[in-house]
Amino acid sequence: MTVKVKAYGKLNLYLDITSTLENGYHSLDNLTQSVDIADIVTVSAEKSEEFSCEITCNDTTLPTDESNIAYKAARLFCEYTGIIYSCKIHIEKNIPIMGGMGGSSVDGGAVLCALNNISGYAIEKNELLLLSEKIGADTPLCIMGGTLVSDYGKMPERIKAKDDNTVFLCIKPGFKLSTKEAYQLYDKSPVKPYNKLSALVSLIERDGILSAVGNFYNSFMVLYNDERIYKICRQLKNAGGVDSLMTGSGSVIYGIFNDYKAAENARAVLEYDSFICRPCGYGIELFSAKEEFI
Repeated sequence: MTVKVKAYGKLNLYLDITSTLENGYHSLDNLTQSVDIADIVTVSAEKSEEFSCEITCNDTTLPTDESNIAYKAARLFCEYTGIIYSCKIHIEKNIPIMGGMGGSSVDGGAVLCALNNISGYAIEKNELLLLSEKIGADTPLCIMGGTLVSDYGKMPERIKAKDDNTVFLCIKPGFKLSTKEAYQLYDKSPVKPYNKLSALVSLIERDGILSAVGNFYNSFMVLYNDERIYKICRQLKNAGGVDSLMTGSGSVIYGIFNDYKAAENARAVLEYDSFICRPCGYGIELFSAKEEFI
């Protein structure tokens, strides 16, 4: 049986590192928004006496061995349910790799959801979300999609953002950033928590994303303190964006625009590899119909 799904990317509207936990991980106040750029993940699976998983991808820079999160997700599903599959997975990458848009996490989530569909839903929804944490801390929020508040070790909570005309212009800057090094910097010299998530959520619920200009935040920008990031943020605003921010631990940087034409005009002016996207309410959905998995 074969299932094809859309696996949507996300942008962090707010990411505040609030503390270091006893297990070495970090507590985050996090607000994410799913956007309508998506990887297409096709999963074919047949029951077998022995687990196997073959991965192919249109992007040759993506590893297709056991280190790929899609492989880990397939193995985890089989081990957890006791249903052994021989799998073939094809990933059509559209979400930037190592861009901070959840492309890896959502691909793993897509495989879990696809195999669950193939199995006749052997795992109920909440159980699947809890299981997905084993392959990545961001995987539950990437599966759920929409506008989500989350923290490490807690299930994401979906909020209702008021509809507006928000459009994002996303820049792929051509340089990579080290999340590990950023967390090491934090551990040596913690950034004071910003503590403005509740106010931001209230604004977005009442008046939409565009109403929250000036309230978006990312601790990683402070930790990196990289002029290349700040330069692109300034360029996006100078080109008509109402605000700008880096997503996740980078390196994608996005501008917020109040209509599609304004984003198109900025894209034409700025000499970067870029794409335009809008907010969406999905994390994972069937390719052939508007059916959410979660």
